[in-house]
Amino acid sequence: MSDVFNRFRSTVIQSFFYSVGNLFGKFSGVILLPIYLLYLPVDEFGLFALFEGIFTLFQVFSGLGVKLGFARWFWDEKNTPNKKSLFFTTFVFNAIICIILSVVMYFGFDILSQYYFKTEISQHLILLFIAGNLIKLFTEVPMLLLRSQHKAKKHSVIQIAQLVSFVLFVYVFLAWFKLEIEGIFWATILSAALQLVLLLPVIIKNSEAKIEGKILKDIIKYGFPVALGNMVNVLFNFTDKYFINIFSNLKNVGNFSLAHKISNIVNLLVVNAFINAYMHSYFKSADSQDSEHFFSKSFTYFLLVISFCSLLVVLFIEEAFMLFDTGNSGYDSAVVIVPVLTIGLIFGGIRQMLILPINKVKKTRIIGILSIVAGFINVTLNYLFIPQWHALGAAYATGIVQILSSLVLLYFCIKYTTLQLEWRRLFILSISFIAAVTPMYLYQFENILSNILFKIVLIIVWVFIIYSSGFLSDIEQDRISSFWSKWKHISQLKNNINSLSDKEK
Repeated sequence: MSDVFNRFRSTVIQSFFYSVGNLFGKFSGVILLPIYLLYLPVDEFGLFALFEGIFTLFQVFSGLGVKLGFARWFWDEKNTPNKKSLFFTTFVFNAIICIILSVVMYFGFDILSQYYFKTEISQHLILLFIAGNLIKLFTEVPMLLLRSQHKAKKHSVIQIAQLVSFVLFVYVFLAWFKLEIEGIFWATILSAALQLVLLLPVIIKNSEAKIEGKILKDIIKYGFPVALGNMVNVLFNFTDKYFINIFSNLKNVGNFSLAHKISNIVNLLVVNAFINAYMHSYFKSADSQDSEHFFSKSFTYFLLVISFCSLLVVLFIEEAFMLFDTGNSGYDSAVVIVPVLTIGLIFGGIRQMLILPINKVKKTRIIGILSIVAGFINVTLNYLFIPQWHALGAAYATGIVQILSSLVLLYFCIKYTTLQLEWRRLFILSISFIAAVTPMYLYQFENILSNILFKIVLIIVWVFIIYSSGFLSDIEQDRISSFWSKWKHISQLKNNINSLSDKEK
């Protein structure tokens, strides 16, 4: 038990450093928004958003799934005798595929201009867009290597350097040189080039000029179904906003987009950060005897954390909107949408965790098929729900798809692995969450202060259920007490953070 807890703590420490990078990425987006609004015409901003959609599709399909395969094979001692040649093979293959896709995109851009952008795009702008995003894609495998090696601090430092430079370049090109969307693409090129330069020592140190043909074939077979499924998912993810606009109006599109960004904060700072760190720890210990036990405990801890964070969002989203109210009442309905999307997020986190055991037994075809089927269901539900409930209907569709996907993955985990989840503790988590959220919808106070106090009481109820039900073992309670004793002193904050850095090394 102690070893499992220590390994989970190590994962949390790495998650902290990934969270710093993700938090800065989110903050840089907040900084950039007013810059775009001040210096970028609205039609140019819309054009830029369409370009972002193209890059997202390009990104998930780049390398044909070898990046996922690299993460799986890196710690497979039986099948990976040389990690340096594995990295070199993955890096070179990914670069070649990205170059080929870039060439195809360049010569096929007239089709995109006609049917997707519905406006003519200059060759100069196309070249800048492709060049910048190609360099960004070159950095992905080295950054993945840093995560695989558990070098979360170095990963975050390089990520933050890229983000800072991007924000500064965007401001200079838009505010000073008035380059509009061209300036954003130049900022992408320069910031990505800086990131690639910072990664050159990592690439050189971890490379051996040898192509592992057999392993590459196995990796593609393993990762391609997931890459294909992810690409289909990205395509399907466009349908909610599309249907909202078709069946309703742009106001509801804005409300849904805002609600999605707010609910996605927990996903960005907690779920993604944890999965990035935990995935490599899990694959590293995949062949050990206590692998399933480690996953079971980690799954419970993970669900405990995202349940608490999601509970805070659901309970206090209305007060948060009041705090940042600018007098624009157009976003009021987003308050109702956020809780639905946030609860769906919990099952989205469960889904991401349950994918790992499926990856371990190399049943990735299941993931690819499930992604495609889930996408079709999402499109169908959007078509049925949005005409009646507008943006809230899209949130309902998202939540239902996440729940169904989680249940299907759970079925296959039980079928193909020896996984034994802690069902009693998971049941307690579910009951405590329902007990804390339900009263909020049954009782409302007109006085803001009374509402806040009531919701604080609900948080206390959640904590009380967790402690009084025997959810935490004695050793877990001791660990939490030790953690509180260490971190409650603000004066020791710097030393405590430094200690995290030492442990991460």
